[in-house]
Amino acid sequence: MPISVDPAVPNRAPLPDDDPGSPGDPVITMFRRVCVFIPSVMVAISACILALRHLHPAGLAWALDNSYFSNNISILRDIRHLAGDDSWTPMLAVRDWLQRHPGGDAYDYFFFDMGTKFQYPLSSLLAIQWLPLQGRDAVHALNLLNLAAWFSIFPGMALLNLRLARMFAVRTAAPGPSARTVWIGAASLLTTLCFYPLIRGVYLGQIQVLLDALFVFACYFYASRRSGLAGVLLGLSALVKPQMALFLLWGLLRRDRAFVTGLAACAGAGYVASGLLYGWSWPQSYLRVLSFIGRHGESFYANQSMNGLVNRLLGNGTNLIWEYHRFAPYDGVTYALTLLSTGLLLAGGLWSARTAVTPRAATASLMVAGLCFTAASPVAWEHHYGILLPIFSLLFFSLLEIPDASDRRRRWLLLGATFVTVANVLSPLNLLATTRFNILQSYEFFAVLGVLLLVFLSRRDLGWSVGHRHAPHPQAFPGLTDVSWR
Repeated sequence: MPISVDPAVPNRAPLPDDDPGSPGDPVITMFRRVCVFIPSVMVAISACILALRHLHPAGLAWALDNSYFSNNISILRDIRHLAGDDSWTPMLAVRDWLQRHPGGDAYDYFFFDMGTKFQYPLSSLLAIQWLPLQGRDAVHALNLLNLAAWFSIFPGMALLNLRLARMFAVRTAAPGPSARTVWIGAASLLTTLCFYPLIRGVYLGQIQVLLDALFVFACYFYASRRSGLAGVLLGLSALVKPQMALFLLWGLLRRDRAFVTGLAACAGAGYVASGLLYGWSWPQSYLRVLSFIGRHGESFYANQSMNGLVNRLLGNGTNLIWEYHRFAPYDGVTYALTLLSTGLLLAGGLWSARTAVTPRAATASLMVAGLCFTAASPVAWEHHYGILLPIFSLLFFSLLEIPDASDRRRRWLLLGATFVTVANVLSPLNLLATTRFNILQSYEFFAVLGVLLLVFLSRRDLGWSVGHRHAPHPQAFPGLTDVSWR
């Protein structure tokens, strides 16, 4: 059913000792810890990697040095150059070629003949079609746009976190901004600035950063009962990242008319515009590209998917150096396991749509579906997991309510371990590339599975419980009241 008609959980008056902003406020204490923990761990991990670099024998090629010893701090330092063109160069090249060859098959020319890894649908070119710049000027302008998208994620996460705080009944404001609101905002800023998939995306010049911003705001609008706007934003994402179109099926399973209408209208308008500009037959050629990628995949360590894990484990393709014009060789075992994992992840993402009958569960289902649709792809780069940021916030708020101390401690440890693993590049693990332990290079993929496990363990607290009503446990954390859907 649509989230707007989900049954609300009865409210209860705040506990007598509920005093947001008091010195002993446990919510403020938790957010203070977050604000110290996140940057401290990032600096500590980066310092350890730099120390290891000085201990390692010199004489490495630049590509290997970057593979073994990159870290969040060094990447943040290099962002200032705004030189990354990972998405922009192939997109601009295809745009310019189509202007000279109207109706031409860009995928035949670039992907199959030249070996250029242009893997986006032509509808993605609508984002740059009317950009009146060429070459490095265009790349610089698009990287400035990327930087703005990254900075926009901070207010998006702050709004989402405040909405989640209300959903989990963490009171944040009296009439004006409270101390809790300030600390939630500070935590939102630090997680945005210190989150490796976002840092990596900005550094590379990746359009994925724009998609991450759209996903954060889609989560906010959906949690705010404005599912139509959430659908529109995910429809825009689907014009660049086709697996986001699976949200159309997700919305149909939820019978959310506003969500489905917004997504279908936006994606449909984009397809019509791309057909008028580039011809109507390009989706057929693009399906050939997707089929080829699905049968081969990438063995490069940054591919954090089942396909990348198995390719590396079998030594099928290059591990440490990305090949611009070549994919991993076809391997039957890799292909079969890729299909199996894809099917399981897609089923998990869609299954949650029908079983989410409370507002909390509906919001969690949207986030879980986005994660599953991303991880199900044969090629899921490190920077694709910027969409994990909202679900980390959701799990954080859900853990505030757990009454059992030992259970709460175990889940805090799992949440902290998965966040640290995703939020920081652990590049020295690439030293294991030629050993039987290279499975550890897939640490980010394992963290994704850990997040899904934590969602499962937290299913009662997220509203996936027997029946249509979920009773939280306010005694688990002083200062919290019952959940309400405001």
